[in-house]
Amino acid sequence: MTALNILIVDDDAGDRKLMRRLLKQVHQDARITEAESGEQALSRAGRPADVIFLDYLLPDGTGLDLIARLNETWPRAVLFMTTGHGDEEIAKSVILAGASDYIPKSALSAEALKRMIANGLKVADMRWRIQEQQNELRLFSDVLVHDMRAPLRAIKFLSDQIQEEYLEGDLDEVARQFDLMKKSVNKTSELIERLASHINPHSEGRAERVTVDSLFDSLRAVLAQDLAASGARIDWQSGGLSVLCFPPEIVQLLQNLIGNAIKYSGGRTPEITVTAEPAHPGVMISVADNGIGVPPEYRERIFEPFKRLQRGSEQPGTGLGLATCAKIAKRHKGLIWCDLQRENGTTIRFTISLDTSQAREPA
Repeated sequence: MTALNILIVDDDAGDRKLMRRLLKQVHQDARITEAESGEQALSRAGRPADVIFLDYLLPDGTGLDLIARLNETWPRAVLFMTTGHGDEEIAKSVILAGASDYIPKSALSAEALKRMIANGLKVADMRWRIQEQQNELRLFSDVLVHDMRAPLRAIKFLSDQIQEEYLEGDLDEVARQFDLMKKSVNKTSELIERLASHINPHSEGRAERVTVDSLFDSLRAVLAQDLAASGARIDWQSGGLSVLCFPPEIVQLLQNLIGNAIKYSGGRTPEITVTAEPAHPGVMISVADNGIGVPPEYRERIFEPFKRLQRGSEQPGTGLGLATCAKIAKRHKGLIWCDLQRENGTTIRFTISLDTSQAREPA
């Protein structure tokens, strides 16, 4: 089990010493940090904390007033309130304020702390998972509508093309367009299934090792209409690499990035370069364009849900595309960022860093 990071917030040195001794009896490897006041505790923001023991009375206020700020600073931590005197009203108020449990100092013992921490960590983890799931459910219900438009447009575009080619008697071209339509339909179905899997808390899914070229082929089918309408020129550089991933999600991520490159071209013919490079233990993929670019002050915020640039406000969209990309990158144990050094156009990079334990063997 990973060693716990425990923060004790108490102005009484004797009580902190007792708490440290009891905690070491049940969690010998724990990394314990002490603070004598609320402000001193908050000054440690940025350092990890899995468990927080908070005294009810502190020099700079009550622990009750501090609970919300501590929970905001360490949202995944489990927080317990301690006090020199037991009181049911205090217990009720601290639980309502966001503490996981409450214990009088007179009742402290190694066994009591062991039980509180074990139960609290389970509840905190479950609460975090539920909150994450609710956030993703809300996000992806909107994304399902947002990101289904491109493949459906591609299918409509291809059906129109098929009709034209059929009337002209070019059956070879009809057959080729039918093949592209079949790929678009398959990818749309995969997208629906993957989104359903992503918001299902009981479905983890298994990754597959595929070639980057196969991902690019899927993108050409999905973006057929957008590429034809915009005249976009795309340089695909796969590097001959393969990658362990959830293919429909990576296609969805790249679809969003390339779609943005086309949408925010600023009236120019979009010129886009999609490059895959090795990045231990996985792959880094970059999408670079010659569009209007992203101002430096926005480059770290564009992956937040519903964040849109003012200069692109006249363009249709919900501001969910890049937030979806960030979710997908996170699911692949990777990162996504906007190149801060780029002065003209935009370059967005993301990594895929899944390990082999998440792989599915080919059928």
